[in-house]
Amino acid sequence: MPSEFIGEFPAKRISSPADHLLSVALDVGEMLLKNGAEIRRVEDTVERICRAYGAVHVEVFAIISMLNVEIHMPDGSYSTQLRRVYETGTDLYRLELYNDISRTVCKNTPPLEQVDDMLRQAKKKKPYPRWVASFLGSMLAAGGFAVFFGGTLMDGVVAALIGLLMALITLVEVKRINFLAKTLINAFLAGTLACLAVAFGFGDNEGMIMIGTIMLQIPGVAFSAALRDLLCGDVLAGSLKTVQAVLSALMIAFGYLLAMLMMRGVM
Repeated sequence: MPSEFIGEFPAKRISSPADHLLSVALDVGEMLLKNGAEIRRVEDTVERICRAYGAVHVEVFAIISMLNVEIHMPDGSYSTQLRRVYETGTDLYRLELYNDISRTVCKNTPPLEQVDDMLRQAKKKKPYPRWVASFLGSMLAAGGFAVFFGGTLMDGVVAALIGLLMALITLVEVKRINFLAKTLINAFLAGTLACLAVAFGFGDNEGMIMIGTIMLQIPGVAFSAALRDLLCGDVLAGSLKTVQAVLSALMIAFGYLLAMLMMRGVM
């Protein structure tokens, strides 16, 4: 089935109604999965959309990196499609946005071409500029946590500047450097800069500065999502998310430890 991509969602040239329906349902499910929805919600949403448009049998299997769905229509036609998901995160704004779309689609069953347009419009929506979400938010969080845990005002300023640098690094997209590698680089740079700042008199306590910057990276939400999936009975998806969260925490610890060992002489 050839398709031309416009943004993230393809302009579909579908060979059958079943293929088109399943492709649209997978678009919604993929965006829910990418933005932090639990596995059970993703599977339930895809099934509800397919049944709303007349599917008589739906099989959905989802993990954190893949969606595999098969549907059967009343006329005997069927479609099986697989959607690979390369990166997931947590974006509550977009999660709520796509969840509203799924509810609207199931309730009103608009033409599938209209649902395609709704998804494209949702992709373009932004709750606030990127510089507010990433830059200002990182600075306020890192600086605030550094002071909250006992650091001085100067420690907070240094932590805020390091948090800004970490946000810049996170936004840079480099091939062959995945999320774990970025986490390790961020942790190492944050630890190194904290030590250098104190060594040159720009900060008072490198430990408080590090704590402020560590709080930007701790995978607390990811670990909570993993437990949520495990408690809901999705053992495979929950286990994968748990491993992902633990690996992220190990990269953070290793990055700061490496920075402290290398900067021992300076400190």
